[in-house]
Amino acid sequence: MPAMPDAKPTPARDLAFVPGTELVFGPQAARRRQVSDAVARISRGWGFTDIILPSFDDRRTFDGSDAKESDLYRFLDREGRWLTLRADFTLIAAKALAIELRREPRMIRASYEGRVFRFQPSGHGARVEQSQRGLEWVNASGVVYDAASLCIAAECLKDLGLHDAAIVVGHAGFVSAALGEKGRTDRALLEAIDHKNPARIRELAKRRGLDAEQTELLTQLPGLCGGREVIARARSIASSPDAVAALDELEALAGLLQNTGSQLKPLFDLGEVRQYHYYSGMMFKIYHSRVGDDLGGGGRYDRLFDRYGLDVPAVGFGFDLARLTEALPRSESGAEIGAVSIDAASETNALARALEARARGDQVLLIGKQGI
Repeated sequence: MPAMPDAKPTPARDLAFVPGTELVFGPQAARRRQVSDAVARISRGWGFTDIILPSFDDRRTFDGSDAKESDLYRFLDREGRWLTLRADFTLIAAKALAIELRREPRMIRASYEGRVFRFQPSGHGARVEQSQRGLEWVNASGVVYDAASLCIAAECLKDLGLHDAAIVVGHAGFVSAALGEKGRTDRALLEAIDHKNPARIRELAKRRGLDAEQTELLTQLPGLCGGREVIARARSIASSPDAVAALDELEALAGLLQNTGSQLKPLFDLGEVRQYHYYSGMMFKIYHSRVGDDLGGGGRYDRLFDRYGLDVPAVGFGFDLARLTEALPRSESGAEIGAVSIDAASETNALARALEARARGDQVLLIGKQGI
């Protein structure tokens, strides 16, 4: 085997990773691990078990994600196959769980952790790799599982001390009904609704030749945000069967949370259009004032398994671990509190003392010259 060529020394100015990659070290890494462990512990408390998913697969696995083709990291392996780094957890989990369901149809509670990879332009602070932890609840049909998923997310937030985080619920069916066939693929209109710009929505609706009733509904979408009363307001302006069915589901969800004594009081945003095509029913995002973007989210996707020839209702959600950690109150790590510091210079004695301390379960810090 030929010898590896000698590596040239890297200049100090070039000692950096590619922009957008994620490096977490020391106390920050310990804090991140504590956050992930808290979510994992609560997931286990609800009967979820871990699933370890592939880091890459065929491109077709990620069809239907909100990632553009140009945002995917693709590579050619030595056997000539085009493969794609994991760009979405739910889609690759669906494939893995479809294999399990073909072996044995049943309810599956799966919990995952790992990174997803999507290209982002350099210079904007965006991350091309994101650490996530979440869960998928398969063969879980009905509003009770939607409500339970929200309660699990809320329990995670409470455990981490994020009592003031906001869970904002929407419904993909309501958005789809409001947009109509013409609006569902109209990027400019979707962008105007996302930016909550009624004047722009009205202008675009007029250009597209939408009727007065639909135009009025679309224009009102940005204002359909608030407490449970939003559902009643929406009923006064949305009369199509699909819209009414979606509102009935949200009303049932809100009622179930209230009648079971849950402390969770979600906000409702019926004008939430981001990723609406990804879901089939209830969908939600989680926000906190200390972070400029959502901490995570999820929803119902009953059509997710259609591609594998399976009729399987499912609901799930995921947390962005970096953002979730960022939302925590600032505090000292405390990772080394109570640690036994031992001078490594004495070698034999130092190692013996370290082994004794570890046998007692103490944390050990072997210290060299100048505390190194």
